[in-house]
Amino acid sequence: MLELAAGTYPVPHAGLRYELAQDMRLPRGSWLRLRGENGAGKTTFLEHVLIPHLRGRHCLLYLAQDMELQQNTMRATLGLLGREAPQGLPELSAAWIETGGCREVVILDEFDKYLTGAQLQALDLCAFGWVVQVSHLERPEARPGLAHGFELSFVRPDAGKPEVRLDMERLWPA
Repeated sequence: MLELAAGTYPVPHAGLRYELAQDMRLPRGSWLRLRGENGAGKTTFLEHVLIPHLRGRHCLLYLAQDMELQQNTMRATLGLLGREAPQGLPELSAAWIETGGCREVVILDEFDKYLTGAQLQALDLCAFGWVVQVSHLERPEARPGLAHGFELSFVRPDAGKPEVRLDMERLWPA
């Protein structure tokens, strides 16, 4: 079970305070979509609340929002491990995922803006126990191979204030 307790999660250096009204409890085989306007705090939540909470409980593979920087790290790491670093981002991502050995939780921060739907599908995300994806694209239908779908919406009633309300919704099965 991938879990985060209901509560208040302050991130003082970012000037944000996340309010999760209900426990987040995702069974294995779940896809979690994080949705919100630009600047709502999705990446900050990932990097300063969710990832630190999950690290030590789960094996994590994080593909960050800034792929220009991460590509260099991915290529260097693959090289150090004696693996070829493919040139194309889809192929590089697949090699990185395969080499990492982690098949528990994959976190994709706006990664869908770099890949087509077919390329994203080729990454075999359903091989992971949980998929967490930040996306601005339209809400998808059920993901083949993932039994459960959820959306965590980020709502900032007043952009000048630190409060970010997190609303959880089940997408599938209904």
